Amino acid sequence: MLSAATPATAQPTPLTEAHRTNLRCAAAFAIVALEQSDGDALEGWPPLAVRGKRFFADTGERVMKEAGISRDAVRDAIAGEVRSLQTAADPDAALTALARPCLARLDASVPPLKVPDLKQCAAIMALAVDEVHAREGMSAAAKDLKTLASVLASREREALVAAGRSGDEADRTLAEAREAMAAEAADGAGGVDKYDIAHCYDLAKPNEKSHY
Repeated sequence: MLSAATPATAQPTPLTEAHRTNLRCAAAFAIVALEQSDGDALEGWPPLAVRGKRFFADTGERVMKEAGISRDAVRDAIAGEVRSLQTAADPDAALTALARPCLARLDASVPPLKVPDLKQCAAIMALAVDEVHAREGMSAAAKDLKTLASVLASREREALVAAGRSGDEADRTLAEAREAMAAEAADGAGGVDKYDIAHCYDLAKPNEKSHY
């Protein structure tokens, strides 16, 4: 009876090409983000842990509203796009082909990651040391992160002293940066994942003509 009483216009609207393209990009971001979380940095893709997740969620909600379909239907559509990419003749090539157009859509809808400065990078790495150490003890990964944190903190301290700060002032600045970053890490709004952490590794690279 309910079916008979429901007008034809209430039927779900077929997905448009724009919907399908956005769902395909959401699927690509999910695949790339998962590989990045496993330590695989795919060429041509920025970190997607935060921005990709935001695009994924926003796209799903928008397609549900505009096409008049259920959350399960959106989930199934994205799952189908994931299967299509993973079973392509060359999955890596299929993802690479989507990088430019999908990242253009990402940039148009989700703000880019913040670029941290030296003291923020030192704070990020210090927090990472604490996290990994709590989980694994002083593992090789924890030792590597501790070295990076030490290098970044030392360089920021040297820069502050060179700019006229006292050693105590430099130490206080580093401590305040760490406290601020710890607060962001617990803010429920992306935390340190809002930052381009790859930039921190660039800042920790050996200086030219240095033995470090």
